[in-house]
Amino acid sequence: MKKFRIHPKKIVVMAFAAVLCLAVAACHSSATREHGAVRSSDVFRIWAHSDIQPKNEQEFFHYETAIEDIARKLPGIDMALVAGDIVFAKKDADRYYRWFLAAREKAGIPLWFEIAGNHDARDLGAYRRNIGKPLHYAVSIDNLLIILMSDERRTPQSEISQTTFEWWRGLVSTNRDKIIITVTHACLAGSGLASSHFPTMRLASSGRFEKVLKEFPVDLWISGHNHMTSSIISKFSRPRSFPRTLFVEVASIHLTALSGIESYIFEFVNGSADCRVLTRDHQSARFVPPGMVEHTLRIPYRRGSGVPEIQLPPQRGIRPAPAP
Repeated sequence: MKKFRIHPKKIVVMAFAAVLCLAVAACHSSATREHGAVRSSDVFRIWAHSDIQPKNEQEFFHYETAIEDIARKLPGIDMALVAGDIVFAKKDADRYYRWFLAAREKAGIPLWFEIAGNHDARDLGAYRRNIGKPLHYAVSIDNLLIILMSDERRTPQSEISQTTFEWWRGLVSTNRDKIIITVTHACLAGSGLASSHFPTMRLASSGRFEKVLKEFPVDLWISGHNHMTSSIISKFSRPRSFPRTLFVEVASIHLTALSGIESYIFEFVNGSADCRVLTRDHQSARFVPPGMVEHTLRIPYRRGSGVPEIQLPPQRGIRPAPAP
């Protein structure tokens, strides 16, 4: 039998080729992880962020950096949720809202839903004129029900009226067949988030909401308001009192000494009850490795038509979603 011998130079070439293949595979794997789950029509993605609030035009680049990162590196996001504080001050609020609306167009996200935070509440007229949405409304899309409640007064705490609370309670108690997401600017006192220990950083009269959650838990509670970066404190909490609810603090996308330009991606997979939440650092254009949490929803996500409806408090009925 003829013996085959491989020349040493060929061994070097083959070894180099093998290493190169492994490197390419690793890069592909890394790219897949970088873009979140496998891109598929079965995955619904929400980009959640808050506290944009540029103090001047020189700070526009904070949010524009995030928008560019989303457009270039994370295409295919279905919806954006903004948990308040779009502008910083009452002065020139209309101009800053117009800048925000123009900036967000470049992200390539078809659906946008916002609430007013305590800074926006300094001039709610300007908020309504420019954002074009009510202070309180719910978005029904597929089997998701997203309930959004704005700050009603300009105090540091999020102040929500009893009438609005009762509307929220009714939605939470009668839509148990849906994945329920609540969005407020400040967090609940009992959320377990670090900011909840400070009276000015939490929702006023939180006890009434917490009483409902014990009987009718929501799946996700999204808030903003706290600008501290995720590298300093955790922005996720599943407190013992509310084990079925994941609280996520999505602030801040405004660059400060204590905060980078951060936001969060929520991923829902058709037929699965597992929701994945990823922390995005837009300055480095990457996901923060320790900043990923998986949460088991009460029911699996079911892909539907993808057409949203806006549900308003009872006296205002239900109407189709406004143009994004």
